[in-house]
Amino acid sequence: MPLKIISYFIVLLVGITPIHAAPPRLFHFPLDSASTQRDQTENVERFKLLDPVLRNTRNTTSVVVALAPETTEATERHNRVAARKKQTHIICHRGASEFAHENTLEAYRATFELGADGNEIDIRMTRDGMLVCFHDDMLDQLLEAYGDVSDVTWAELQQFRFRAPGRFGEQCRIPTLAEVFELHRQYAGLMHLDIKRPNLDLAIAKLLDQMDLWEHVISCSAELGAAIVKNPRVSLCRYKGGLYLDHGEVFPESIAKVLQQPGEGVIVDDPRGAILALGRKLGRVSTQPVAPRTLRVNDQPSAVPKEADLLAVLRDNSDWDQVGQTDAERLSSGQRILARARACDQLLSIKATSPEVFAALESRVRQRSLHKDWQFHGLDGALALRTLILLHAPQAAEVARFALWRDDRALEPVVNPLYKNPRAWTDFRVKMVIFPALARNPGLEAEQVCRDYLALTDDVAKQLGPSQFKPAGRALLAISPKTETALELLRHRLQAVRGRAILDCLAHASEAWAQKALQQGATHALAYVVPGF
Repeated sequence: MPLKIISYFIVLLVGITPIHAAPPRLFHFPLDSASTQRDQTENVERFKLLDPVLRNTRNTTSVVVALAPETTEATERHNRVAARKKQTHIICHRGASEFAHENTLEAYRATFELGADGNEIDIRMTRDGMLVCFHDDMLDQLLEAYGDVSDVTWAELQQFRFRAPGRFGEQCRIPTLAEVFELHRQYAGLMHLDIKRPNLDLAIAKLLDQMDLWEHVISCSAELGAAIVKNPRVSLCRYKGGLYLDHGEVFPESIAKVLQQPGEGVIVDDPRGAILALGRKLGRVSTQPVAPRTLRVNDQPSAVPKEADLLAVLRDNSDWDQVGQTDAERLSSGQRILARARACDQLLSIKATSPEVFAALESRVRQRSLHKDWQFHGLDGALALRTLILLHAPQAAEVARFALWRDDRALEPVVNPLYKNPRAWTDFRVKMVIFPALARNPGLEAEQVCRDYLALTDDVAKQLGPSQFKPAGRALLAISPKTETALELLRHRLQAVRGRAILDCLAHASEAWAQKALQQGATHALAYVVPGF
């Protein structure tokens, strides 16, 4: 997985209450920063594998949406936007995701309710031309689905469940860009547009025209947003700095240092520290969805797969170490990998816990499939490991440790020489499911895996894969929600781990162990507690 450098240009804002008294009327129609040319080339090749007819989104007509009229004078909104831009503004990366799932209407709304000014928004397009908000290159990490947003229709995308929906449960859903724009129109909110795929800028520009939102845009992906950044109605701004990568956003000294830098705004995951540092008051956050929806009920429920049939699919992997060279071979291999990955998810859904299932899942982890495309490589192993952990298999922590520390010579045929990362990074898809899954499988062995990883040096961790100190700390506190564990994390050598621990304690601020940990280890963070949430 390539390392990408985020380069943002942004503007300012102010104010927290919505302009409209009426609730939002919604329209019913999913790696970081702009992709480099190298990344775009890889994506084109992947699309060729997934679909014999390569889609060209420049020639795709986006779905037409009916727009709601503003309920107050547009002049009032424009004045609010201008006022925000005159002050140091606070932008939330993918929304205030401590309060709702990232890139959802509820997370974007929480930004404004807390007292911040706008959101960074990830934009993609579905197969049938619907502009939606979703960050990841692939669906499977966040959803019970596979492929890319552009591989599925809008109708199909709405049916997928989130793996970890958070506070809003079944109401958690991927919003359309029109819905997100409407929310920002209501709150006179600033927008940082992160366009994730080429050739979407014209459709986005058309929507900005329709909704009169050009001056709301303070930053946009330079390489993929030419039709937006070159528009004379846009005035891009600069960030003073970003505080979310190492969670500097919860440390007053880090916030103060950034605020002294030139520029107009700061970008954060959690805005509370910056809000208070700028002399604002924290607002209350809604606990109800932006627009409650009626959940679909299938007229004919899907047939429940049989354990024996799923095991047969899972065991059919004699090709796991055969690396496809031609397009046809890579396509065929990718399809078999996806079939095994789906079988893992289905075994989890039927809660299959026989020794045969556990043995087959472990075998898929240890013999994860090799593929030259990172979006297929090891996917069956990743889903097998997640399923093994979530089914509470006796050997789950042991297999997780094996996968986390693995540096396999068998990877050599699929290592991409364009990326200068250590060989073990090629297995990142398997490695990165471990800590979120362990967080839901308490036990002494799982706890020890977390502690052992947290004790690594940066150099050793870098040889194993992308840094996972933050998710390791988060998993440890979920497994052992105690004051002593929290204080241990609050003393960790890495600020990112300490900051994540503060945020996790704030999420449990009503519980005695978390209150005590904050009182003893991060007294300043008690000011970040949001009443009633």
